[in-house]
Amino acid sequence: MKILGIETSSPVFSLCLNDDETVLHEYSRRREVDGYGDVEIFNEARKILDSVADGELGAIAVSIGPGNFTSLRIGLSLAKGLALVKETPVVAVNSLDVIGLISSLPDLHMVAVVNAYRGEIYAAVYDSGKRVSDYLLTTAAELMQMMADGVVIVGPGIDIIADIQPRPSGIVFNKDERYLPRASRVVSAGLPRIRNRDFDNIEFLEPFYIKKTDAERNYDKGNAP
Repeated sequence: MKILGIETSSPVFSLCLNDDETVLHEYSRRREVDGYGDVEIFNEARKILDSVADGELGAIAVSIGPGNFTSLRIGLSLAKGLALVKETPVVAVNSLDVIGLISSLPDLHMVAVVNAYRGEIYAAVYDSGKRVSDYLLTTAAELMQMMADGVVIVGPGIDIIADIQPRPSGIVFNKDERYLPRASRVVSAGLPRIRNRDFDNIEFLEPFYIKKTDAERNYDKGNAP
């Protein structure tokens, strides 16, 4: 089955085309400040789909957050548009799961972290391929207080917490790029649901933000009693 993967939760956008578990093509590009990267991901999606015969695309897997608010909207808009045009089902994957589920190793607790900005981070704990915590919105200092020896921390939010002191001596910060979110990992995390045909209803599909957007916070302030 041909599967299109879409990952826009971080500043690096990526797309991939899989044949089941096999990655046929993967593209990544850092989102430019001027927004050019937004256009490029749509152009690249068109190129990828031009290589797929009509009716051959079996599913779309897209990361829905937490992550950058605007970037998530871009990825989800792309997924929804293609789902309608290509009549292709969609599976939405949490961005922390994209990092933690695929990175998990036996006998090690792994913590996936994503920069939430304004001094906060998104985080979740994984053990042997399973998430064992809620999706968290916290600070670096608070997260360190939750940690114990024997924990590996991975993900694009790692630089926010790597210098926090004090911390347990057994914590490892792994900056290997293999642990960063990318489209092929979105497909890997979504494959079990795709195989079970457990698809999402795109009419109700929204980014998973955890915290409020600036617009929502401003609205709340303007309507406070």
